[in-house]
Amino acid sequence: MAVSVALVLAVAAVGALLVAVAPWDHARAVRTPPVDRLTVTGEGASRVTVAQVRHDAGDALRYVRGVWDGEWSAHVVVDVPPDGAGFRSRVGRASVDGEAAVALIPRVGEAGPSAREAARVIINPDVYERLSAEGRQVVLRHELTHLASANVTGPGTPTWLVEGLAETVGHGDVALSVTRAATELAAEVRSGWLPDALPDDAAFTAADGTVPRSYQEAWLACRLIAETVGLDGLIGFYRRVGSGEGDPRTRLAAGFQAFLGTTEAGFVLRWRSYLRTRLSTDADVRPPG
Repeated sequence: MAVSVALVLAVAAVGALLVAVAPWDHARAVRTPPVDRLTVTGEGASRVTVAQVRHDAGDALRYVRGVWDGEWSAHVVVDVPPDGAGFRSRVGRASVDGEAAVALIPRVGEAGPSAREAARVIINPDVYERLSAEGRQVVLRHELTHLASANVTGPGTPTWLVEGLAETVGHGDVALSVTRAATELAAEVRSGWLPDALPDDAAFTAADGTVPRSYQEAWLACRLIAETVGLDGLIGFYRRVGSGEGDPRTRLAAGFQAFLGTTEAGFVLRWRSYLRTRLSTDADVRPPG
C-alpha cells in the first residue's frame, strides 16, 4: 500500500526536539563500518533495511554537513530497531503512528553519555521501508538538521521555526513538487482558507488531524525566508532567534527586523500571499534545485 509522502514527512519529527533519553547499550548492536562519520546500528533488524538506511543516511549526512557543518557531525548514530514496536520502545512513546524517524537529543546536563555521543536518529522500519527514495532523503535530512541545530535551539524557540528549518533543509533539491509535499495545506488554500498567524507550538501536537498542515505551514514560512535572504540567511535568522539575547519574543522580533526588515505581522502578510500564489492552482511547482 502506498504511503502518502506528504503525510509521513509532515509527522516524521513530532516530539523530536530536545527529547530526554536514557543511555542505550551499544555492546551487542550489529554495526556497519563507520563511513563519513556515520555509524548505523541495527540489532535484530533486517540486514537489507540496515544497508538501505546506511546508504540513505550517508547521502543525507553529506548533504546536511554541506549546509550546516560543525561538531554535531563528528559522530552521527542512526539506530534501526527490528520493527515498529522496537521503535516505540526506543522513542519512549506509545503512539508514533506514521512517524518514519525521530531525532533524540538529550537535554543539557542529562546524566549519561555526552550529548554528542547520545544524540541519534531512530528509524521506524515499518514506515521507512514504504517511502520513496525522495521521501527517505527528506526524512533523514530533516532529522539530521535537528542534530545540527540543537546547540543553537534555546528554550522558547518557536516550533514553527524548528520544524520549518528542518523541512526546508530536508526538501532541498529533492524533486518533490510543493503542491505534492504540502497536500493538506494546498487543499485548504484552494478552498479559500489561509492561516491568520504562524502555527503556535500546540499546533504540532494537536489531536484534530491538523498536524500535517502545521508542518507544511512551517516549511513554507521558512522556505519563504530562504527565498528572500538565502539559506544562509535562514540559518542566521534561526541562530538569532534560537540563541540570541533577550527573551524568545524579543529575539524573534529582532530576527524579523534584522533579516527581513519587517515585523512578524508584516511577514505573515507576505507569507499569506506566498501561500496563495504557490498553492492556489494545480500547477506542479517544484522546489529550486
